[in-house]
Amino acid sequence: MPRVSFLHPQGRSGEVESNLTLLEAAKTLGFELNHDCGGNASCTTCRVEVQMGGDNLSEIDFDEQDLLDREALSEPWHRLGCQARVLGDVVVRVPETKWVQPTSASSGEVGKRGTGLP
Repeated sequence: MPRVSFLHPQGRSGEVESNLTLLEAAKTLGFELNHDCGGNASCTTCRVEVQMGGDNLSEIDFDEQDLLDREALSEPWHRLGCQARVLGDVVVRVPETKWVQPTSASSGEVGKRGTGLP
């Protein structure tokens, strides 16, 4: 199973099933990756910056590239978490300017640092 690492002060790292999107992988690992559009590739709030393992993500499709281009994020390391599928080990950085900390009062994880990061 591929290992995915989300680099962020609240990030997580762990093994996930192959072919999950980065957004699905984040949910599996207990990391709340922001996604205002519900994961439908119509915003860029789930944007990540690939640090390692870009070849281990699915090919970028037209809709994803078009949205990234409109946001002036056309460098190859920018990907949308809702579109990029995990095919092997990958490390991504989550920009804090696009990330919103969960506010659920029942969440015991809010404010805790992730474990197992490389």
